[in-house]
Amino acid sequence: MEEAEDIIHIGKDFQKSMEEVENNHMEVTLNHEPKVSIIVPSYNHDKYITQCIESIVGQSYKNWELIVIDDGSSDSSKEIIEALQKKYGFISCFKKNQGISATLNLGIVKYSKGKYITFCASDDFWTTDKLEKQVAFLEQNQFYPMCYGKNYFIDKNSNIIDYQEPIEKIFKKGDLFSEIFLFKIHLPVTYMFRADIFKEIGVYNESLAAEDYEMNLRISHKYSIGYIDEFLGYYRYDDSVIKLKRFDKISDSHLKSIESFKEHRHYTKAKAMVFLRRFDTFSGYKKLKIKALKNIYFALPLWYKRRFVFALIKLFIFWKV
Repeated sequence: MEEAEDIIHIGKDFQKSMEEVENNHMEVTLNHEPKVSIIVPSYNHDKYITQCIESIVGQSYKNWELIVIDDGSSDSSKEIIEALQKKYGFISCFKKNQGISATLNLGIVKYSKGKYITFCASDDFWTTDKLEKQVAFLEQNQFYPMCYGKNYFIDKNSNIIDYQEPIEKIFKKGDLFSEIFLFKIHLPVTYMFRADIFKEIGVYNESLAAEDYEMNLRISHKYSIGYIDEFLGYYRYDDSVIKLKRFDKISDSHLKSIESFKEHRHYTKAKAMVFLRRFDTFSGYKKLKIKALKNIYFALPLWYKRRFVFALIKLFIFWKV
C-alpha cells in the first residue's frame, strides 16, 4: 500500500515537473519571439470595437502588447473599451479629438515597446494568424522595413464584399514608389513596420488627412516593401455620404504629399491623377456636378485614360442624389 502511495506521489511530482518545464518552455519561446506593438486608434466605433479587440486577443502569435487610444469618441466606445481593458489587461488611453495621425503618433512615441509596430482601425479586425505570418516574414526578410497583405472588404454587417476581388491582382513586393505615387496601387491597411523605421524617417504628418499615402511614399522612396500574398484582415468599406464629403480633404492631403517629390519624373502626372480622381468621384452626383467640372481642367492631361472617359459619361448620364 505504501509502495502504491509512493508511486502516486512520484507520478504527481513528475506531472508537476513536466508542467513546470512546459510553462518554462513557453516563457523562453515568448522571450525569443520579438514583441509586436499593436495600436488601435478608436473613434466612434462602439458597434465594432469589441470585434476588433477580440480579433487581436485571439491571435495565434502571443508576444504582443495592445495599445488602444480613443480619440475623443462621442458614442459609448469609452465604456466598452474600459470593460474590455478590465477583461484583457491592455493599455488604454482616452484623449480629446486630434485626428488619426496624432493618435497613431502617440501610440508609436509614448507607448510602443515592440520590435514591430502594427495598427488596426477600431472598425476593422484581423485573421487569427495575421501577426504570426507577418513576424515570420519580416524575421526572414531583414531588408524590408515593412510588409502588407490582402484585406477582405466587408460591409457594416461584416459581410464580405466580393466585387473588390480584381484589385488584388496588382499587389506585389519590391520597389513600389511609382505605383503608389500614381495611385496605381493603394496598399491595404494590414501594414506591419519595423519600429526603427519611424526613428529613421519620422512619424506621421499630423497636418494630413491621408496619413497612410504620405508615409508609404516616404518609406517606398528609400526602401522596397514586402508583400504576403494572403488575406490578413477585414477592412470595413464605407460608401456613405460622410466619406464622400471627406474626399476633398483626402485629395488635398494627396496634393500636399506629392509636393514633397517635385523632382520626380511623374510629379505632374501624379497631380493630374488627384484631379482625375476628384472628377470621377463627383461626376455621378447631382449636387456635385459643379465640383466635378472644377476639376476637369486639371485632369485634362489624362484625357486618354479610360477613367476620364467614364467620368465624362457619368457627368451627363448619372444623377445620383
